[in-house]
Amino acid sequence: MLQNIRNNIQGVAAKIIIGLMIVPFALYGIDFLFSGSSETPVAIVNGEKVSEFELNQALALQKRQLLSMMGNNIDPGLLDDAVLRKPALDSLVKQKVLLQAADKAGVAVPDAVLNSNIVQMPQFQEEGRFSPDRFRQVLSAQGFSTQLFRNLLRSDLLIDQLNSGISNSVFLTDFQRDTAIRLGDQKRSFHYLTLSTDHFAEQAKVEQEEIEQYYQDNQSKFKTTESVRLSYLELKESDFYKPVAEADIRAAYQQEIDSINRQAERHAAHILVEITDDRNRDQAMQRIAEARAKIDGGESFADVAKSFSDDFGSAEQGGDLGYSAGATFPEAFESALAALEPGQVSAPVETDAGLHLVKLLDVRKPEAPDFESRRAAIEKRLQQQAAKPRLIAEVEAMRDLVFNADGLEQPAEALKLTVQQTDWVTPLERSGLMAHSAVRKAAFDAELRKQKYNSEVIEISPEHFVVLHPHDYRAPELKSLDDVSEQIVAELRVRKGRELARAAAAETLASLNGGRSAEAIAKDSKGIRWDVAVRASRQDSSVAESVRREAFMLARPAPGADATLSIASNENGDYVVIQLTAVNDGEDSLVGDKRRRELLASAQRVQASQSFSAYFDSLIKSAAVKYN
Repeated sequence: MLQNIRNNIQGVAAKIIIGLMIVPFALYGIDFLFSGSSETPVAIVNGEKVSEFELNQALALQKRQLLSMMGNNIDPGLLDDAVLRKPALDSLVKQKVLLQAADKAGVAVPDAVLNSNIVQMPQFQEEGRFSPDRFRQVLSAQGFSTQLFRNLLRSDLLIDQLNSGISNSVFLTDFQRDTAIRLGDQKRSFHYLTLSTDHFAEQAKVEQEEIEQYYQDNQSKFKTTESVRLSYLELKESDFYKPVAEADIRAAYQQEIDSINRQAERHAAHILVEITDDRNRDQAMQRIAEARAKIDGGESFADVAKSFSDDFGSAEQGGDLGYSAGATFPEAFESALAALEPGQVSAPVETDAGLHLVKLLDVRKPEAPDFESRRAAIEKRLQQQAAKPRLIAEVEAMRDLVFNADGLEQPAEALKLTVQQTDWVTPLERSGLMAHSAVRKAAFDAELRKQKYNSEVIEISPEHFVVLHPHDYRAPELKSLDDVSEQIVAELRVRKGRELARAAAAETLASLNGGRSAEAIAKDSKGIRWDVAVRASRQDSSVAESVRREAFMLARPAPGADATLSIASNENGDYVVIQLTAVNDGEDSLVGDKRRRELLASAQRVQASQSFSAYFDSLIKSAAVKYN
């Protein structure tokens, strides 16, 4: 649905709506949006409230999305509430308007349609079939409960139906059909001359005065990068590793085996009968008893689950819920499952979801690894366990020692460490210690350098800590003119090459206007390439996209005129002079059936986009919105 709305809403409103369309649904579900609140709303849309809580949660989710996309390199200003608040609120308002319109139009999504959509979603399938385990895992990873996800999807489908209703009502007039074919299948013939900026750059002359002037005007471009040499102390967990006794390794291995034996996984199936507003507990118990009677009467558990279970996902799989290691299901459910033998069905079990009949399908235990395959890993784990307290103690001692120390020699002596030193490094360095942003920040901290302080103890990882001391510093310095002269010449040649190519393009345009042919101009000029496109379509890949786009934007030659001319630039920065000589409109009788369908479908989508955009604009303009 969201893709359809992307296709059918244009401009800034679309970007805002699509960016935050799902925020409140993902967080609260549709019931929350239509529920009241005692707090002062941030907006009221046609009598319905948008709460401060909704807006704050929308802002929080938007920030998480920005951090997920941009990581630690994000500009902190982008996360400012003052920047995000207004577009977030506008989006919530526009979203509520759409949902209100869907409700007014009588749009509804039955449970059967909702369930069918979920079961068919590929992200919830394994080997082409809906997997209840995967369904729960995916939702859990995204922070959704089952009910919230269903609310989100239902809302998505509601707006999708509203969009479809508008879009599907669109039709093309005969004039629009003719225009779609005439313009969509139009062919154009043109000459185009490409003037290489590289060629003109090679011909450009650069005088010494220009080099010197450019050097003076752009000195910031010709400075060395600041650099520093650092002294540092380093603590690693591995420095505290000690040999582990064989008896300890074997004892730890036996603990692993005992744990594995306790990690039996039980394959569960169930029949769920929900307690709802329309079905009280006694009625639910009566229905669960009816299901049990059918099972006891010889009907298979799977068939009864398909007929009786209110869990739509597992019901289609005969009640199959997959394996649990003892923590997947509610406690009462897990207890009942653990008490069963394979093939047995439990008495009714009550959880927050309703009443269950639980069946144990199978029990499986992990295969225990042999001692030799686990020896190295166990030994390292025991070494880490023993080393961790010593590392933490040493790190705390280091923090105390370096705080007031003049340099690192005294802390190094007290901790029996060696002061190490880097070579000259720059802020651009990304290897060794400088691969870590906290180290780079401390290394080039001006205050730290000025006061000759030690840095704080920096945690590279939970197993690796360092403390730095700036040793030597080189400030950025202006490079000599001799050192950068070649760089300046190259930059000036590129600039002059573009200027010469642009002037040559203007002269070429004038020559074409004067009656010279494109072929003759190319033959008489170096650095100019002549190409011809004969009856090229809008999709002709033999012509560069930038040139083809310009050629199809040109007005057709006026009656009695030979051509229409234009200057453009291509992807390489070269100048292109285009001479449009002929325009051949598409003709319905000459267009194949497949191509005709494509053209008309494209025109239909454009018309649908415009119609929905107009409808959406009318909803927004007529909405009674009050901001508090």
